[in-house]
Amino acid sequence: MPLPNTPESLRRELSGLGLHPGMTVMVHSSLGKIGWTVGGPVTVIRALLDVLGTAGTLVMPAESPQVSDPKAWNDDRVDTEWHDTIRAHLSVFDPLTTPTIMGAIPEAFRTFPGTVRSHHPLVSVCANGGLAAEITGEHALEFCEGKGTPFEKLYLLDAHTLLLGVGFNRCTSLHYSESLVPARRTTISRFPIMRGGERIWIESRDMAPDNGVHFPIVGDRFAASGAVRTGRIGQAEALLFSTRELVDFARRYFLSVLD
Repeated sequence: MPLPNTPESLRRELSGLGLHPGMTVMVHSSLGKIGWTVGGPVTVIRALLDVLGTAGTLVMPAESPQVSDPKAWNDDRVDTEWHDTIRAHLSVFDPLTTPTIMGAIPEAFRTFPGTVRSHHPLVSVCANGGLAAEITGEHALEFCEGKGTPFEKLYLLDAHTLLLGVGFNRCTSLHYSESLVPARRTTISRFPIMRGGERIWIESRDMAPDNGVHFPIVGDRFAASGAVRTGRIGQAEALLFSTRELVDFARRYFLSVLD
């Protein structure tokens, strides 16, 4: 039986994978895949921050689709007859209090001391470190994973991405890459916001879900190119790579398959 993860073991494994002081890293994670950890998700966060150091920046997704129109939820527990009642009473997004559905580690990171959050109602991003304010300061309402968002900023800053127990289907930078392609797949998002002191519903164009169609293929081909460092963090498979290299690789792929 494997030993529990500790702050020391996590720091050692993260460093062995290639994380080092001064890096900017977007982490997509699964605490369940990492395995039993002394102190739970906060220990994972502290280990990441320790390895990145005071000059580094830790970034995580903080998506909150629960503040969108219930018609888009695909939740069997929610009767369609409830939709009008939900729409009438659904709270608007609050960066301080709206939880994220992205898992135990991102949810703990959302309230971790020093963490700041971007202001998009559905696809916000949290960051902690020297570049946190720069990364989260701008987040376009339309195409919320495209230009004018933290995902573009991560590309421009030449950040890295760490997939910690999850696959490329969870890698939001692939949505950013596809957003740069003329034939990008799109959808309409609908959610409430406050405008002029009034709660209103708005619609915005966004990237459509991939649903496993292209993202796993891109990930497999990118890994086969030799651009991904692999290892284990706790019991989880871990993948570390340049965000910019992935986006450029994926953009070429999307240009070739989408028309």
